[in-house]
Amino acid sequence: MKVFYNKQQTVQSIGSDSPSAGKPKLVLQAWKKLGYPMEIMKVRPLTVDELCLAHDPSYVRGVLKGNIKNGFDNKNKEIAKSLLWTTGSFVSAATYAYQHRTSTFSPTSGFHHACYDQAAGFCTFAGLTIAAILMKKRFGAKKIGILDLDSHSGDGTDQTLYKTGHENLVEHYSLGYEDVNIYNNEQWLTNLPDLIRNRFSDCEVLFYQAGVDCHMDDPYVDSGQFTTEQIAEREKIVYTTCRALKLPVVTNLAGGYQKPIEKVVHLHNLTAIAFHEANQ
Repeated sequence: MKVFYNKQQTVQSIGSDSPSAGKPKLVLQAWKKLGYPMEIMKVRPLTVDELCLAHDPSYVRGVLKGNIKNGFDNKNKEIAKSLLWTTGSFVSAATYAYQHRTSTFSPTSGFHHACYDQAAGFCTFAGLTIAAILMKKRFGAKKIGILDLDSHSGDGTDQTLYKTGHENLVEHYSLGYEDVNIYNNEQWLTNLPDLIRNRFSDCEVLFYQAGVDCHMDDPYVDSGQFTTEQIAEREKIVYTTCRALKLPVVTNLAGGYQKPIEKVVHLHNLTAIAFHEANQ
């Protein structure tokens, strides 16, 4: 497992319902305890100009200076600084995956609700959109896949792609747009391999938001309503299907809001376990 992490992408105790600012460190510690081979890779923080590829420059500078609220609904400058590293983590992971045709991990969250000129839903900057645009600018990428299995819609991803004229660059599937619940989620899982093959076979790399707020016990659950066992099966399907397609996957954490935080970390462990088992 190649995990792109720098301690500056973690911020502790910010008084938010979302644990995502402090989650990277906790998840990394848990993954190390699983005992699988793991290499911590270097992260380059994004520049202001790179953030502006998907956002209004005045919005970007306002957030970073602490004049405009971030996705956590505050103007905390420590949070603002960390955003350069969280987006940098994902872009660094995407760059490596694209260049080396291998799957990578970015222990980050807080991307898919961020809009062109405002934050929303614990999300400040559209890291998925920024990474896709940079893959095009740097390497001439023609088709990037986004498989967003967070419980909530990737509305910010769609909006920033549209506002920047890159909607044709990305094939985007978001679970949050679907009506998936306890009555039909087993059928959704059965259909997931075909969904991946049909939507992403011609993509050069897949960005995978492995959100766990779709768990049936999550206080913010919307679409999904999965059991723990179903989330484990979801991860197995994603990685085995993509391996068969020889499609490199860039995984990030996305949402998860159960308390205590150990419940969320346990669900994120299922991602690492499934990846290891699919790539033995």
